Amino acid sequence: MCSPDRFGRRAGSPALGLLARGSATMSRAYWAYVFTCEQSIEAMLAALNDAGPWRWQARESAWYGDYLNVRPAEGVRLRIHEFPSSGEVSIFVGPGVVDGVAYDRGYTALLELDNAAARAEIDGIFRGLLGTIGAGNITAIDPYD
Repeated sequence: MCSPDRFGRRAGSPALGLLARGSATMSRAYWAYVFTCEQSIEAMLAALNDAGPWRWQARESAWYGDYLNVRPAEGVRLRIHEFPSSGEVSIFVGPGVVDGVAYDRGYTALLELDNAAARAEIDGIFRGLLGTIGAGNITAIDPYD
């Protein structure tokens, strides 16, 4: 058997396997985090793509300004937004105070899955990626959008 990669998966393991199989009775999952990071969004893009296993893209939004996006499998979308930031029609100021910590600047991440059964798998990979970019003060927040 092959040794696990840095995200704990083994070659031939069902990485994103729950998503690939699908189901007519799938339920959606939608969750978010706030975190701090000393890297710019451009440096974060490079670091996330160097770390793998997903290929992130820089995008822009009229609501959130520049952000990072990845769709690693059908029915999976993750976005990272920097705050404060300006879009064409609004200013994204972030979540404010969370668990007694005032976030006046930083990043939020929004994760969406068509198959809630894969949440633990996607969340584990994403949390591992946050570690590779030096993210700190990672706290769950209510989903936004």
